[in-house]
Amino acid sequence: MKAINVGRGWVRALSMMAMLWGASAAAQPAPPSYTMIITTEPLTGAANDTVVASVVDAGVLGPSSTVPMTLRILDDSGFVLATVTGTVSTTVPLRVSVLAPSSGGVRAQLTLPPGAGKMSAGILVIERLGQGDPPPPPTRDVCEIPVSRDPGTGGDPVTLWGCRVETQRT
Repeated sequence: MKAINVGRGWVRALSMMAMLWGASAAAQPAPPSYTMIITTEPLTGAANDTVVASVVDAGVLGPSSTVPMTLRILDDSGFVLATVTGTVSTTVPLRVSVLAPSSGGVRAQLTLPPGAGKMSAGILVIERLGQGDPPPPPTRDVCEIPVSRDPGTGGDPVTLWGCRVETQRT
């Protein structure tokens, strides 16, 4: 009789441990999500130059989806000169333009929120169109948007083809 009671005690202990493990597994936090920020190199020019930033999905690497994002034009101190939020697909680019307040550098910055999806072949472009007679040739910086990035490296920036790519844990 004693052996039966000891056996039942082990069964109760094991079932209690299984319940506790199940509860602790259910209480685990969701994996962190990451925001990706891509910033171009600065372009300098003259005051009142027209600056245009655009994002397009070339759609050559496979099927594309509509991807939500925020596109900004920043001055050399990081101040936001213009911003637009919208979606990009293979048929609909996202653009924003502004007059440069000074001859200092301007940069395009693209923010992809967590879970935004992926572009097939995203391209971020910033152009600075000069004024004058005759106008100087436009300057531009073109960045390929990485399709994926291992967020395990934290928020360490990575430079790709003249672009700075960062991830922020949210």
